Amino acid sequence: MSLVELMVAIVLIAIAFLGLAALSLKVNAQQRDSGTQQLAELVVQSRFDSCCIIHCQALAPSGPQSGTTVTRGITEKWLIVDGNDVKIITDTVTFAARKNPLAYLSVIPCRD
Repeated sequence: MSLVELMVAIVLIAIAFLGLAALSLKVNAQQRDSGTQQLAELVVQSRFDSCCIIHCQALAPSGPQSGTTVTRGITEKWLIVDGNDVKIITDTVTFAARKNPLAYLSVIPCRD
């Protein structure tokens, strides 16, 4: 091998290693963000579960009921609206790793 071929091979290997390092950083960031999104989904599921155990007459008895909480950097805003024998719950979560909020909707049938 000549010296030029050896230098070209070293440059190509260096570029490949830089690409792998950048890919590794991107994968780590995505894993961190997915953990935050999973926590946000658990917060929403907890809200839905807590609303399911409350009698329908106690949920939004005099009009829409809403609230906001912050849990470990996740801002949750919920709205409970009275429907025809159902309660409609809209829960929106926002957190730093995501530009747009995530919105979840659940319908709780009234069996009272």
